[in-house]
Amino acid sequence: MGTVGSGSFVRREVLLFDKPGPANTENVLKAVRERVKEGDIRHVVVASIRGETALRAALELEGLSVSIVCVSGPPSWSIFEEYQYPMVRGEIREKLEKLNVTIVDKMLSTLCDTLDFGLARYGYIPASFAVYETLLAVGGYGMKTAVEALLMATDYGAIPAYTPTISVAGTDKGADTAIVAKSTYSPCVFSKDSKRRFQVFEIIAMPRTKIWYRTILMQEFSFTETEVRRQSAFPSGG
Repeated sequence: MGTVGSGSFVRREVLLFDKPGPANTENVLKAVRERVKEGDIRHVVVASIRGETALRAALELEGLSVSIVCVSGPPSWSIFEEYQYPMVRGEIREKLEKLNVTIVDKMLSTLCDTLDFGLARYGYIPASFAVYETLLAVGGYGMKTAVEALLMATDYGAIPAYTPTISVAGTDKGADTAIVAKSTYSPCVFSKDSKRRFQVFEIIAMPRTKIWYRTILMQEFSFTETEVRRQSAFPSGG
């Protein structure tokens, strides 16, 4: 803890990766371990569809006084060919359970998979979509997913509400993002009660360069983005 004038601050190291993706997983988990060792965090949430990243996190954090939650996909994801519920299965699930990792795989995603997103096909832009896109711009897909997983774990009851919690997520696979945030229930994200309102306290790691998926799926609704090249507003020459 430091002080400048009448203000106090905490100085922390932030990992900023050149590119998003699973190549950053090991460094993210080691940074999370160092943060947990400070002793003020009791819960870690890991977005991990098939449980592999959650298992790596559980092994990395083994021996520390922290509970770990693996947030996977819900039964409704079975409408997609690439998923078969439960997504966390077999030896990985057995190892997670042996390590006392709570598996959350019955909750819908909170920033998508909603009626609001389905209505986007009719030109309605919901507030949830604005939040989704803002998180992508600030921290990338991992940031969006870390926030989403934290809300899902709280709604499920896997972690207590209104508690500083580390949430870990990635882009496609693995982990490239970790944050310390206040856990809260999804209806309380914008609560008029500041004690319930969602907050990001710290960024442990995130990619500097962000990517956007061209095709976005929300249950049976999907759309593909296209880029339209326009003439520059500041043409050269002349």
